[in-house]
Amino acid sequence: MKRAGLFTIILFLTAIIYSSCKDDVYVDWKLLNDKWYASFEDSMKLDSPKFVRTNSGIYYYVINQGIQRHPNTSDPIHISYRGLLVDGSVFDSITTTLYLSSTVKGWQEIVPKMQDGDSRYVIYLPSKMAYDTATTRSAIPPYSVLRFDITLKNSGNFIH
Repeated sequence: MKRAGLFTIILFLTAIIYSSCKDDVYVDWKLLNDKWYASFEDSMKLDSPKFVRTNSGIYYYVINQGIQRHPNTSDPIHISYRGLLVDGSVFDSITTTLYLSSTVKGWQEIVPKMQDGDSRYVIYLPSKMAYDTATTRSAIPPYSVLRFDITLKNSGNFIH
C-alpha cells in the first residue's frame, strides 16, 4: 500500500515538473515577442504617423479603404489574408469566407473598421488580442504578436 502511495506521489510530481518545463519552451519566444512589440511601439511613436494604435494595443495601417458598408461581427465576410510571426515566418495565407464572430478578438475589433470592396489593412495584434497563451495551431506559438495583411473582398452580404 505504501508503494502505491509513493508511486502516486512520484507520478504527480513528474507531471508537475513536465508541465512546468513545457511552459519554459515558450519563455524565450515570449521574451522575443514582448521585446519586439515594445520596440515596435517605440518606433511607431517616433516615425510612423500612418499607423493607428487602438486602446487595446492593436496597430493598424490603412493601405486602401473600400467604398461600401462596414461588416459587423455577425456578418459573413469574404477575405484574403496573410499571417506572419515577428520572425517573418508566414503561418497562413488564404482567401476564404467566414464569420467575423469566429475570429480572434483583434480581427473583431479592426475588420469592422474596414469597408467592403477591397479594403486593405496591415494589422499588428499583441498576443492578448490574438491567441495569447493558447496554441491552437502548431505554426503559432503561445505569446505570439501577429501581423496580418488583410483584404476585405466585395462580399455584398452586409445587412446595414
